[in-house]
Amino acid sequence: MCGIVGIFQKNVNNYLKISNAINVINHRGPDSKGIWRDEFISLGSVRLKVVDLNENSDQPLISKNKRYVLTYNGEVYNYLKLKKKFSIKTKTNSDTELILELFSKLGPKTFSLLEGMFAISIYDTSTKKLFLARDIFGVKPIYYFSEKKRFLFCSEIKGILEIEKNIAINNQSIVNLIKWGGLDNTTNTWFKKIQSLEPGSFIEIDNNFKIKKTKYYFLEKNVKKNIFEKKDVPHIFNKLLKKSVKDQSQTIRSIGTNLSGGVDSSIVTAFLKEINSDVHTYTFGYNEKKFDERPFAETVSKKLEVENFTSVTSSNDINNNFLNTLIMQDEPFTSFRQVSHHKLYEDFKINGSTVILESSGGDEIGGGYTGFLWPLFLDQIKIIGYDKALDNLIKNLKIHKFNKSRIDSFMKAGSYNQEFYGSSTSDGQRIINTECILKDFDKKYDNGPPAYKKIFDSHLLNSQYIELFHTKLPRGLRYVDRASSSSGRESRVPLLSREIVEFCFSISNELKIKDGQLRWFMKKSLNYLNKKNIKLSNKRSIADPQRIWMKKNLKHLFLSVFKSNKFKNRGIFNQKEVLKSYYNFLKDNNAHSLGIFQIFITEIWIRLFFDNNHKNFKNEKLNEFINYTN
Repeated sequence: MCGIVGIFQKNVNNYLKISNAINVINHRGPDSKGIWRDEFISLGSVRLKVVDLNENSDQPLISKNKRYVLTYNGEVYNYLKLKKKFSIKTKTNSDTELILELFSKLGPKTFSLLEGMFAISIYDTSTKKLFLARDIFGVKPIYYFSEKKRFLFCSEIKGILEIEKNIAINNQSIVNLIKWGGLDNTTNTWFKKIQSLEPGSFIEIDNNFKIKKTKYYFLEKNVKKNIFEKKDVPHIFNKLLKKSVKDQSQTIRSIGTNLSGGVDSSIVTAFLKEINSDVHTYTFGYNEKKFDERPFAETVSKKLEVENFTSVTSSNDINNNFLNTLIMQDEPFTSFRQVSHHKLYEDFKINGSTVILESSGGDEIGGGYTGFLWPLFLDQIKIIGYDKALDNLIKNLKIHKFNKSRIDSFMKAGSYNQEFYGSSTSDGQRIINTECILKDFDKKYDNGPPAYKKIFDSHLLNSQYIELFHTKLPRGLRYVDRASSSSGRESRVPLLSREIVEFCFSISNELKIKDGQLRWFMKKSLNYLNKKNIKLSNKRSIADPQRIWMKKNLKHLFLSVFKSNKFKNRGIFNQKEVLKSYYNFLKDNNAHSLGIFQIFITEIWIRLFFDNNHKNFKNEKLNEFINYTN
């Protein structure tokens, strides 16, 4: 894992600005740093050495023919195969040099050949063109800003903010989140004119600063439907995952997994243990037993005979670590769970594994969210008719312990969510009272609900696709990247190999959701773990004590913010309606915490990044920050 930054601008010495930006993202690559520049561009990089310790692999890296200069963040897992296939000779054993020399030979076609996670910049010293590319699922981040014959890019937004000081709030993102549930769902960010490069695409910037965007990967063109026998699907999934874990376990540094005790992380850990006997696992949990994953992780780790290290988050830890988490994330996040994630990495920053396998993506590619029962119902209407499809839906919801009232609200939310995707949670609950936004602000900045292309002829596949590329997973990948990189670690996501995702999108609905059981084919593949006498408990439906803490332990912080004149005069939220929603939340035992939390973190984010200089509040406690800024 590394961090990259660049300033493309003619005849300006940007060495100091690049140097400052590198220091801001130094956590991403504590092992080495470098700068290269000419009269058109300044490039910087920080490096975490995980594949090759050779200093000749340090970046920026210049090609053998002296024409191209590369900076790169990520890992390419098929680089040895490409090296052999295209007869590429290199001085080092790194994937970095392979990418550069392959580009020298093939040009932008190179990006579509790479299997892995990456954000790449390549500068052509001959044509004075800059290329930026991102992996097909957007595992590794890259952001850019373009204005007045100047183009900036960086692995994290904070690097761009270090260079360009006068960047405004993107108010449309606030409405998009609060009203439509959108977070990281487009290439726009919460900072005006800072954009995220779309996954599976590259951009080319010429010396006149014209930007040409090219998408090189389309999932829908690579999905082959229903070509597998039902009985073979769980076995094929296991085989593909085992291969992916093996591919992604290549490192010269220590390796481990974040283990929750659930299906995905347990299988990933089991496969990794077969490949590497020296594996450590890491788990975060809570003192509130209902939400604590530590017992489940301990059961699995004992059976696999791997050491398990744990980190506990309390409401006091939220107060102590909330601002640091928000500073590292750059943009709002959706739950206190992200604070726990950051704390886990921080607790084992010194003695923990350098490379961590995370199990992100399983619910998106396997059909693991309760909300997916609605698009499944819509698909079944076309096959078995409305009445039978409705009977199946109700039966499935009852299996998940939905009473009549919850079934009714689920159906309303499901119908609304299909029309305005993202307006409901993954378990099928509406998020927020839209009256909480001031009408004038809403009218000025609401561009309407996000419009997502329906590229498949299946409602379930389209919902999975949207979750994969636009809603749930993009923000999840941001969380994973920032949590690991904040402590100088590299996270890898073996469930998001190209082979696995394309396979999961090719199998039929009935193998994903069967008799109310979500991700049926993945759970069926647990025969592998059963041979090791590992029995997994059902997944916890609520991930953290956020609802409890917002009602009790941290209630005073929410009320302090919502009642403040600063909040009232912000010009964004209707203070009266927000307080009404919060008081209703306090009374209702079944109320969802997400909508209230989104309003709270939006206000804190604005205070941190725009009312003040966020760098001045590192390690500050949340309650002290609120008192200072109220």
